Amino acid sequence: MSRENDGSPRDHRLRIPEGEIRALALGRGEPLLFLHGVSARGETWRPVAERLAGRARAWLPDLLGRGASASRPDVSYDLEAEVIRAGRIADALARVEAELDGVRVRPDGPRVLVGHSHGAAIALALAAGRPGVEGLVLSNPVSPWIRRPRILDALAARPVRRAVARALAPLHRPFGRLVLARAAGPLYRPTASQIETYAGPYADRARAETLMRVLGDWRPAELGGRLPSGLAVRVVTGALDPRIPVASVRRLATALDAPLRVIEDGGHMLPEQHPDTLADEIGALLDALARG
Repeated sequence: MSRENDGSPRDHRLRIPEGEIRALALGRGEPLLFLHGVSARGETWRPVAERLAGRARAWLPDLLGRGASASRPDVSYDLEAEVIRAGRIADALARVEAELDGVRVRPDGPRVLVGHSHGAAIALALAAGRPGVEGLVLSNPVSPWIRRPRILDALAARPVRRAVARALAPLHRPFGRLVLARAAGPLYRPTASQIETYAGPYADRARAETLMRVLGDWRPAELGGRLPSGLAVRVVTGALDPRIPVASVRRLATALDAPLRVIEDGGHMLPEQHPDTLADEIGALLDALARG
């Protein structure tokens, strides 16, 4: 049975085997699945989703262990585990879509994936193994050629993760401010609410330990050999991104046979820094798919 839906933002709780996933839905029309970065949350994409509300329904899940989804420091967050969970989220969204008005039901979930940073890597690997995916928009994408900082190797040990989590709790605000400032680049001034959003998870020891596990399991090289082919893809990055070198993004775009747009004053946080540009890129991809 369908239920009334006017496109206004709504929280949904999705069940996957590892626990409850919180997903914000807003807008009406083509369902799009947005995947956030390694330590961010679904709200990262909200400024972009709001600009698409008239033509698409954006699904903004908090991936496991982040945002308001279940905190699980005891499970794996390597790329394979993240892709399996993203597929289960897509399946759950397909079931929810069947209950919402005005949307053509796709039993295999959204045909367009949008990913930022590590969320772009998850989107790429998910698309490579999911026939229903037809298009990708990638912002500041992690590629197989990104070097993983060796310091993250220490987080393989649970006692280290727990110790770091305990140490960060009383320092969560300055640490969150530092993380955000380094990611955004030299020209961006984050707001107080953004700082609180990125600092908040470190105030809770269980969530901080989960984030340490996520970072410890993060290995960009796992994406090697898992790039999709034959899809409509658009790639955007920031010239001032301190985390993802433009050269690696250009190499990825070439491998995907995709156009690359480099925003000269953009850092790593393009969904929040340049939402209009990303909304335009998503709209252009949707137009291309509509033309066939």
